[in-house]
Amino acid sequence: MKKFLTLFIVLALFSSLSFAQFKASQPNFGVTVGFGGGGLTGEGAMPIGVEYNFYEYNKNIQVGGYFAFASSTEDINFYTSKGTWTYTNIVIGAQGNYHFSPGEKFDPFVGLMLGYNVASASWEWDPKPAGATDPTVTAGGVVYSGQAGFNYWFSPKLAGQVRVGYFPYFAVGITYNM
Repeated sequence: MKKFLTLFIVLALFSSLSFAQFKASQPNFGVTVGFGGGGLTGEGAMPIGVEYNFYEYNKNIQVGGYFAFASSTEDINFYTSKGTWTYTNIVIGAQGNYHFSPGEKFDPFVGLMLGYNVASASWEWDPKPAGATDPTVTAGGVVYSGQAGFNYWFSPKLAGQVRVGYFPYFAVGITYNM
C-alpha cells in the first residue's frame, strides 16, 4: 500500500508539469482496487475491477464492459473442530458513463451498470468429523448499479480513477487510453 501511495503521489506531481488531456473518442481500459460490496468481509475481501470502454455514443457518453471479482475466507472455531468459510463474488456487466468534461484533465462522470452477479460460499472442515459434509451454496442474478467518479488525466494515455458504486463501494485505479 505504501508503494502504491508513493507511486500515486509521484504521478500526481509529474502530472502538474503536463497539461495534456486525453482524446475523448478513444477506447480506454481501466483496473481498480477497492473495498466493500457483495457482502464480503474477512481476509482477502478486496474487490478488483476491470473496465473496457469501447463505444462512444456521443462526445459525453461512453459504453463498455465491466468485471469485478472478490474472494474472502473466514476461519471458525468450534469446541472440538474448526473450519473455513470461503466466499466468492463475481460481477460481469455492461456500463454506460456520462462524462461531464470529456477531453479535459479532470473528467467527472456518472453512470449505470447492468449485469449478472454470481456469488458462492463453501465450508471446509479441519479436521472433518465423521459423517460431516462440506456444504456449498451458489446464487446469481441480475444486478444493476449507479456509479459516480472521476478520471484525472496525467498524460494523454494515463489517468488515475476514483469511483463509487455497488461493487466495490469505493475504488481507486488507473485508466489507460488506447
